[in-house]
Amino acid sequence: MYYPIQIPYILNQEFSQNMRYTETAAVQCGGFVICFWEMQPLTNSKLSVENVIAADACIDIVVLFDEKSIGFAGMSKTEFHFIHDLPNRSFGARLMPGAFHQITGLPATAAMNGFLPLEAVFKDFNKSVFFSLAFEQAKEFLKYSLSEKTRTMVPDTFTTLFNTLSESTPATAKELYQMLHFSPRQCQRLFEKHYGISPKMALSILRFQKCLQILTSPKAVPADILNATSYYDQPHFINDFKRNIGLTPLELIHIYRK
Repeated sequence: MYYPIQIPYILNQEFSQNMRYTETAAVQCGGFVICFWEMQPLTNSKLSVENVIAADACIDIVVLFDEKSIGFAGMSKTEFHFIHDLPNRSFGARLMPGAFHQITGLPATAAMNGFLPLEAVFKDFNKSVFFSLAFEQAKEFLKYSLSEKTRTMVPDTFTTLFNTLSESTPATAKELYQMLHFSPRQCQRLFEKHYGISPKMALSILRFQKCLQILTSPKAVPADILNATSYYDQPHFINDFKRNIGLTPLELIHIYRK
């Protein structure tokens, strides 16, 4: 299963000192939700911290609880300077790539690289009632609402595609077109519709996330990374990895394992 990694507590020391980030598996949403996450301040002081959000091709439901804001948001590229104003609390649901379009019927471009208010999509959502709940109650309400939204749905070909591609990632966009039996133009159009990104960007994210999983596993052998990710040469791999996370692979290993 495709399970992208977010590790803000590793990538930014100030973030780790002032914010606690946690994830829990989403077993109740039938393959549409990867995980539920939350960020809790570790201080009552008013300050701003930066969060590094790694590229993962996902669109999340993001709840900025103390700001009373909820909506869909995704990023096609790594955001190195996403600002959190403390002591605000937040939580959300990370949707599988493709799930946003299947659940809402909207093109993924409507939420990728932006913020789409939930009430603009689901007309039956009562924002006032939601934010009248206590923090823990609101978290459970979101989980219940998503499980109800997806209860009678089955993930379609596009919502499950990243699971398949994460197991065997094509080396080039041409190989991807051949695998899916689409022309380049068809594939471009369908990926924009379902994922909000290009096929080439999707492959780049898949390779990067596979590298990230290897590098953050205590059982991994770093020398195996090139074979696992279809990179042609080591400099290409190192440059692409650093572009996505701001560190070289060896720098990340050093930080993660110390």
